[in-house]
Amino acid sequence: MVTQSSAVPSRIDDVLITAELEQRPRRPPDHAAENRAMAALARQLAADPHGAPQKLAELVLDLCDADSAGISLLEERDGERIFRWQAAAGLFADHLGGTIDYARSPCGVVVERNQTMLMRHGERYFSAMAGFDPPMIEILLVPWRAEGRAVGTVWLISNRSGRQFDAEDARVLRNLADFAAAAYQTIVALEETAESRRELVQAAEERTRVLAGHNRMLEHEIAQRRQADDALRASEQRYRDLIGAIPAGVVACDAAGTVVFYNACAAQLCAGPPGEAPACWGADACAANGHSLANFTAPLHDVLAGGEPVVDRELAIERPDGSRIDVLLNITPLRDHAGAVTGAVNIVQDITARKRVETALRASELRFRTLADTVPVLIWQNDEVGRNVYVNQYYLDFTGLGLEDVMGVRWHDLVHPDDAPGYIADYMDAVRTRRPWRNLDRVRRRDGQWRWFDNYAQPLFGPDGKYAGHVGASLDITDAVLAEQALKETDRRKDEFLAVLAHELRNPLAPISNAVHLLRHPDGRRRADRLVEMLGRQVRQMIKLVDDLLEISRITRDKIELDSQPLLLADVVHAAVETSRPLIDQHHHHLDVRLPDEPLTVHADSVRLTQVLANLLNNAAKYTDHGGRIELEARRAGLDVEIAVRDNGIGIPAGHLPEVFDMFTQAHRAAGRGQGGLGIGLAMVRSLVQMHGGTVEARSAGAGRGSEFLVRLPLAEAHDADDDADAAAGAAPLAGQRILVVDDNRDAADTLAMLLEADGAQARAVYGGEAALEALPSLRPHTVLLDLGMPEMDGLEVARRIRAEPAWAGVRIVALTGWGQESDRERTRGAGFDFHLTKPVDLALLHAWLGTRRTQ
Repeated sequence: MVTQSSAVPSRIDDVLITAELEQRPRRPPDHAAENRAMAALARQLAADPHGAPQKLAELVLDLCDADSAGISLLEERDGERIFRWQAAAGLFADHLGGTIDYARSPCGVVVERNQTMLMRHGERYFSAMAGFDPPMIEILLVPWRAEGRAVGTVWLISNRSGRQFDAEDARVLRNLADFAAAAYQTIVALEETAESRRELVQAAEERTRVLAGHNRMLEHEIAQRRQADDALRASEQRYRDLIGAIPAGVVACDAAGTVVFYNACAAQLCAGPPGEAPACWGADACAANGHSLANFTAPLHDVLAGGEPVVDRELAIERPDGSRIDVLLNITPLRDHAGAVTGAVNIVQDITARKRVETALRASELRFRTLADTVPVLIWQNDEVGRNVYVNQYYLDFTGLGLEDVMGVRWHDLVHPDDAPGYIADYMDAVRTRRPWRNLDRVRRRDGQWRWFDNYAQPLFGPDGKYAGHVGASLDITDAVLAEQALKETDRRKDEFLAVLAHELRNPLAPISNAVHLLRHPDGRRRADRLVEMLGRQVRQMIKLVDDLLEISRITRDKIELDSQPLLLADVVHAAVETSRPLIDQHHHHLDVRLPDEPLTVHADSVRLTQVLANLLNNAAKYTDHGGRIELEARRAGLDVEIAVRDNGIGIPAGHLPEVFDMFTQAHRAAGRGQGGLGIGLAMVRSLVQMHGGTVEARSAGAGRGSEFLVRLPLAEAHDADDDADAAAGAAPLAGQRILVVDDNRDAADTLAMLLEADGAQARAVYGGEAALEALPSLRPHTVLLDLGMPEMDGLEVARRIRAEPAWAGVRIVALTGWGQESDRERTRGAGFDFHLTKPVDLALLHAWLGTRRTQ
């Protein structure tokens, strides 16, 4: 739409702002889009050369984000110079084909100065530009050159105050304009040359016939023909100059594939010797020049044979110098008036740099994906409305979902229902405000478990500054969250323990304080006996509290060493019952102890195992109402013994069973019946049972329904009942056992062998490691008593060699040494020893241990 304007004329320099092109921020070049535009122009030139100007206008309109684009070419009409709009696109498209006077058009200034120009508010100087709606804010013009001079302009118009052209726009416009102008003039020149040649040939033939009867005009005609030839050569030279200016390789060949023309760019692409026709052009050039370019010349063969053009074909070619380049081919057949193929024009663009950039981009993308798929972190990208557009492989592995299942907005379903509303609202607010985001939530793993994640995300912006979504990473912090919760729970228990400790200490302190005051009373002596007895009880209670604290401290710091030996379970049970009997009787409980008929032996520390069972019996007595029932039952369970302590007391709520063995926890407090104490007894029980290689478990049907604690311990290998009977009757305790004594101290070895024989064993003494190995086949011992510190081959090496032989797999090896530290015992265990004894040998302990296994 054109409206009237009253723009006031000014100087041309008032509207020229060309210098600002280099001062403005320059947008990054888009070489791929530019290459596509070049290829599109090449296709247009091959199909319809006269449509190239309009194609150029449409391409630069899109590439440079302009509102109008076009081409104005200089003409002469009625003696006056004018510009005609040969091409127009965008808002100015309706003016295609229109004209404007030379003096009134900004194109005249560009043609005169033959340079790129940028104008702002040009209507202030050129009245013809005034009155357009919307008004022309900026116009960028570059010369359209023919034969080295400007014959018009290619221009861009911005009707938006926020759209300003920059140096990148000027460069793109110049490149495409130069390419299109040169190619367009070349094709037109080719057409004109061919037409001129045909016309000259026809004229010459006609004139030759006429000259047959007009000899007098022969010289005149010959002169005219010379002039025509000169004109033809001049036209061909112009054509060659135009072709040479095209920034792409151009090669023309005849119907046989022989090169008839090539420009300088073609020679550079081929990298052949200077001044020679490129060796890599023509139908048979490859074989003739000794290098393999079949993939390059084959398309030319196809065009010459079939007449179909080749459009935008990418190839990698090897040049005669051995280097390789990537090229883009556009081959157009040339035809005569009858339609026969008379040759071809090959336009070749070097796209090596572009391919290198594309390769680098692909490598960068591969590195990113490899890294993203390797790290154990959920990595994701959302678009501008919060939908998943990318997730890494760990995301899929964690969720157990396919890619199609997590795209779009369905990822919301993975968030815990309690976290989802606030989580999603906060994230969508970050999307709306384009801000960084962080949040904690729970996400469902493929096995259904909810895992805690710490989520980070940053907004993503494209090269043009446009928001493209958020990129985020989600780190599994479940272990840290659970550790923090456990720490808080431990802290809570510590506070509770300190409160209980204070309470338990104040309980005996109160009567002690009262007793002190009573003793100071005038009649205190009369009550002294009673008060002293009470003070003793309270002091003993305080001592027990302190002892319990020290005991659990030693256990938790691994400061307790078990003095394990073969024990009859019945003896341990009787000792525990004896320890707990006063408390049981005090509450008038009925205790039922049931032991199996067969003797069961455990390898244990008598004091510690008694402590375990006494603790369980005391617990049962404290948390069972007066006159209750307590049971202790032991039974064999395969290779283990199970000891159950049951009561019909207040019971334990089911939700508190998993924590009853935790430090500072009273098992029955949750049932409302705290009975005093520090809550460390059951923790001590569990630690001691585990040190014996066993397990302990708490069971209860609920509050008011009693409790059961089940201890499971490995049994020691029992010896024959006959042996027990013989031992009880005073018979030799080691009868039937074959024992090899190995010690470099002959007296020690001999006397120990004598003692063992006196107890019924078949014993032999040897005095070195080699002698011990040699004695094994003949004696076939059940047990080897082996000194460690022997010369030549020490006891550790002897034990390793015995253990390495399958034939001696059943032999038991006992260390005899003066070294008895825990580190020494670890060394012997590592070498395959079954038992560790320190010198001098405790014969009772050795007998007890040897008696735990039947002879073989």
